[in-house]
Amino acid sequence: MVFIGFVDWDFFRNYDAVPHIQSAEESLPATVALIPGAAVHGNKPSPVLSDRLKCGLSLYQSGKVKKILLSGDNGQADYNELRPMLEFMLANHVKPEDVFVDHAGFRTLDTLIRAKEVFLVNDAIFVSQSFFLPRAIYLGRNLGLNLQAFECNLRTYKKEGYYYWREFFARQLAWWDIHIWDTPPKYLGKPFPISKSGIPTWKGSIIK
Repeated sequence: MVFIGFVDWDFFRNYDAVPHIQSAEESLPATVALIPGAAVHGNKPSPVLSDRLKCGLSLYQSGKVKKILLSGDNGQADYNELRPMLEFMLANHVKPEDVFVDHAGFRTLDTLIRAKEVFLVNDAIFVSQSFFLPRAIYLGRNLGLNLQAFECNLRTYKKEGYYYWREFFARQLAWWDIHIWDTPPKYLGKPFPISKSGIPTWKGSIIK
């Protein structure tokens, strides 16, 4: 119990050390808004994912970020988080070359490792709800990423209590992933710098 308490304290200590924002106006400029996937229903983003997309878009429209990196689960033929995410950004007039798609963001750890190693991201604003962010920020800081936390709680979510409970256990697993197992991402791949055009990351696969 002492160890579990220490792990949880360490996560929130790291989280408190980074800038927390609740609107684009509060953010410092960064290279990219990093938006992790969440559930989709058919081709419709869930409320959790919809709010992340809206907050990420606000960062881009306000000029606080130059690029948007969408990371999600595209590992099954009948389930695709990334297509509705990309379609949202393009429908809202984000320049196609500024949108990057990470097909292999199966876990938060995968998303962050691939952001650093594949897309060569150094600094980002991680866009998610407050109950998910301590784990994401902890992992990112331990991987050497300079992150801000965008707390995009735009509503009360149906499963919010469940998310808080699940995150308690997910933080314990994340600590072991980083400090004991040195867990690699499911897929890595060749570098594709975020400074390039993002179109090749999605053209011909997510959208023809």
